[in-house]
Amino acid sequence: MPSAEVLAGFLRAHGLQLNAQQQAAAGAVEGPVLLLAVPGSGKTTVLVTRLGYLVQCCNVRPEEILTMTYTVAATRDMRNRFSSLFGEELGSRMEFRTINGVSARIIRAYEQRMGRTAFSLLSSEAEQTALLRVLYFRCKGEYPTDAELKQARTLIAYAKNQMLGKEELDLLWKELDCFPALYRAYQQALRNARQMDYDDQMVYALRILRQVPEILHEFQARYHYFCVDEAQDTSRIQHAIVSLLAGAGGNLFLVGDEDQSIYGFRAACPDMLLHFEADHPGAKVLFLEQNYRSTPQIVEAADRFIRQNVSRRDKHMQPVRSGGAAIRQIPLNRRERQYTYLLEVARDLPENTAVLYRDHDSALPLIDLLERNGVPYRAKQTDGTFFSSRIVRDITDIIRFAQSPWDGALFRRIYYKFCAGIPKAVAERAAAHNPTAEPLLLAVADDDVSPYTRRQCRMLQTHLQNLRTEKANRAVYRIVAFMGYGDYLDQCGADKSRAEILEALGAQEPDPLRLLERLDELQALLRQPKSEARGLILSTVHSSKGLEYDRVFLLDVIDGVFPKEGEDVDRDEERRLFYVAMTRARNELAVFTFPPEKTSSAFSQFLFRPKRRIPRKSKKKTAADSFLPGTPVQHSAYGAGRILAREGDRVRIRFSSGSERVFSLAAAVPNGLLSLRQESGGNAAKAD
Repeated sequence: MPSAEVLAGFLRAHGLQLNAQQQAAAGAVEGPVLLLAVPGSGKTTVLVTRLGYLVQCCNVRPEEILTMTYTVAATRDMRNRFSSLFGEELGSRMEFRTINGVSARIIRAYEQRMGRTAFSLLSSEAEQTALLRVLYFRCKGEYPTDAELKQARTLIAYAKNQMLGKEELDLLWKELDCFPALYRAYQQALRNARQMDYDDQMVYALRILRQVPEILHEFQARYHYFCVDEAQDTSRIQHAIVSLLAGAGGNLFLVGDEDQSIYGFRAACPDMLLHFEADHPGAKVLFLEQNYRSTPQIVEAADRFIRQNVSRRDKHMQPVRSGGAAIRQIPLNRRERQYTYLLEVARDLPENTAVLYRDHDSALPLIDLLERNGVPYRAKQTDGTFFSSRIVRDITDIIRFAQSPWDGALFRRIYYKFCAGIPKAVAERAAAHNPTAEPLLLAVADDDVSPYTRRQCRMLQTHLQNLRTEKANRAVYRIVAFMGYGDYLDQCGADKSRAEILEALGAQEPDPLRLLERLDELQALLRQPKSEARGLILSTVHSSKGLEYDRVFLLDVIDGVFPKEGEDVDRDEERRLFYVAMTRARNELAVFTFPPEKTSSAFSQFLFRPKRRIPRKSKKKTAADSFLPGTPVQHSAYGAGRILAREGDRVRIRFSSGSERVFSLAAAVPNGLLSLRQESGGNAAKAD
């Protein structure tokens, strides 16, 4: 291994100035290494520098190095960064690929060895969507919305990336009620057509590596050094492929940060970073903790904030810059005020300014206002699932029904969503036989129904008459608050935020029919990305990852919107998402806050508390302190497993069967349900 002097000379020769942590990482060239890099710490510079050092100082041929990252765009950027430092000729000999791309090469190598093509690739999203639409109708008897199709595609990718077994797959019905049956029908359709989708490439590649040792040995003979960027975004199956390629104790260099893992819905698995040493004996864990991007106020607040998470490494982001303004709190009395405030900001933009939000829906009222006023802005193509979502479709159906109260097709779709106790048989009878002269709700009221239903139907008809001429936002509010639809959403456990977005859009329209026209206009407008030469930058937090802006406004920091609410919400990931949003800002960070019943106490209020000293953990340990992420365990009922995460006194354990269970240490350890003891020859915790 070259000396520190050789590394220092290499850095001087290329005009590279690295701090002590960066130099240690660039010089770590042998064995398994995990580099944990906080935001703005120069991780890509370090990774590219290390690649150049391997080739120019360690006698490693460029063709022996395989560098993998998350997206095609990232591989292109990394190749360009390498070539700009070390020349185009050397850059052309380096391999930068996505893990999906590596999987495709493994499959091709297998096909060449077998002399035949295994499966063709279903590469068109339009073809996949069309197939899923047909299969969804077969499974459920109704056609899916665009939002449900998107959810189905996401869950299919999630299931394959998480390597889910049958029992775990069946649990995904909570996300989409027909999903298990839809997934099996989809997989069978692919097999019948001898096709695979993008994620199947990894499924088949892993199977080949495990079952055809000649292919594994071929790739291990070709590559001796493996690098993975954005390791916190890789999934369980991707980690399995990389680990097999690198081999036991191989030269594997992972760069990532579990605090920036925000793609759980795509099966990103940051827990793999927490037990890297257990999976790769003899591994080194290095840190990049200096942030060169943001002001001290932003860095210190973000570091203090993310330390609320428990399932993370003990690292501390430190500012390099000096000076800067405090994080701004912009108090508003209503959510809608955000849009008019940002409209004024957008009229005069002296700096690179971004508005970041959790979901595409949040930007719609702002986009509407910017478009109306001819103010330039920049945005990627916006997710259009809002317009075909169940809630938006229901409310627009009710608005149309107010104009045509004898429309039987509309009535069949919405009658039970008024929570008026209308029996299905009565609704069908009214829809089928009522003449157009009489509103269907009054026909139901004249039928053999309960006094409650009769009274509710007449009241609903009055509401329908009134909402036809009132301002569109008042009409939407009337539907949700007074016509039973809000009660229906509560019974379904549905998120009402899309109704609130619809209400905000309606504030600009004189009546409900004009709102329907505006929705069609916005939907057409948003199909294309908005790439003005200047203007306010609009982006989801997910899309902003890896980017930075001079000034950042965080939109819709409201409980139930950002962060999401619900028992299935990963609160750690919600905090990580907010952490990523904060650390996109270079010079200024501003957060809108609202009255206590609206604003997010979990996020925004945390930023404006007086700075307090966080006490260090006591060195005195208890039995429960041994239950750390990555610790192998043995349970009398569930068998062998490994701790995935810990939050307070609760640990989540994945067992070899594939199941995951949560144990409370505070209750379990004292009662002997989880007793700890050293295993001979190892340090496995015993869970009884």
